[in-house]
Amino acid sequence: MRIIVVTSLFLLFLSACSGDKHNFTVKVTVKDTDGSMLYLARRTLTGTIAVDSVSPDKEGNYVLEGYTDEPDFYIVYRVPRHYINLIINPGDDFRVITDAASFEYNYIVEGCKDSRLIQKMVSMQTKTLERITALTAEFENSTGSPGFERTKARIDSTYEQVVKAHQEFSRQLILENRQSLASLMALYQQLGRNIPVFDYKSDFRYYEMVDSSLSGLYPNSSAVRDLNRKVNELRDVLRLETGALAPEIQLPDADGKLQSLSSLRGNYVLILFWASWSSQSLETVREISGLYKKYGGKTLVCYQVSLDRTKESWIQSIETEKTEGINVSDLKYWDSPVVDQYQITKLPVMYLLDKEGKIIFKNLSINDLSELLSDLANNKEIRVTNPDR
Repeated sequence: MRIIVVTSLFLLFLSACSGDKHNFTVKVTVKDTDGSMLYLARRTLTGTIAVDSVSPDKEGNYVLEGYTDEPDFYIVYRVPRHYINLIINPGDDFRVITDAASFEYNYIVEGCKDSRLIQKMVSMQTKTLERITALTAEFENSTGSPGFERTKARIDSTYEQVVKAHQEFSRQLILENRQSLASLMALYQQLGRNIPVFDYKSDFRYYEMVDSSLSGLYPNSSAVRDLNRKVNELRDVLRLETGALAPEIQLPDADGKLQSLSSLRGNYVLILFWASWSSQSLETVREISGLYKKYGGKTLVCYQVSLDRTKESWIQSIETEKTEGINVSDLKYWDSPVVDQYQITKLPVMYLLDKEGKIIFKNLSINDLSELLSDLANNKEIRVTNPDR
């Protein structure tokens, strides 16, 4: 009896997989079609997966079908690289109207809100790119002409206004549709090669907003999971950007007393990550000691974090090299939490913090430090001159 039941379930499974199973339909009307095939494919992080293909009827109508468990990204195309982006939900039955000459630009979606949002985005992006192209042509044609500098200033100002208008449009689209996959696509827009609409620093809250909205709704979506991964990576990067509050460190000194980084606020602070087993680290420790002798230790406090494995070698190096300031270590080597906190991949590494505990320079060299200590000794205010340093 058990064999019969198992066999019946297996046959039922085969029947379900081998049948024409579909739960959405996309009807496409192409004006002035030449009768060529139309293709439907699902977009993935690594490429596309073919879903359906069909020839038109006499009126130029195509009917494409497929199956999806949840909302997902698809494309409809006649030839590669000329496609219409769609978001298709389970149970969708909607229409796309376009023409052969401007297939992916001049189209209309009827009956699918998510895909209409993409259509709206594409329409705006097309208009923005047309204006940018016109400004570029004007710039090239006016180069070298009388009054070029004045013309250039006007073109630059207009370009900034055009880009800003598109950015505001995109931000508003996300704010009003944060639970739609279209908001995810909005994040990845570009206005030309390597010109993203959204800046991950100034617009990070929109990345977080879309991620928090979509992760709960579509936890199995590979695109949503990829966004979540990127948001977490961006959060780690931004945590160490110049101007950011330095992550807290609280580790024991040689006597076992906890010394916190935040307790040093009110002073300029140099954080040095080093280890006694690193010859380059020891050389840097010596050079820092030399700079302290030259400029005096009143200009800043040195907070030295060792990635040593044994207390003996750590203490011996502190005494031998006469290291300056506060020395701390949890003796956990590369397993110390500070490694991930400060994304340390090599030694030594130096950060300079202002009196509020904010990062003003990172990955400092000894030459950088020498110049900064000279400025501090002469009561000069330290400013960020290279945010990406």
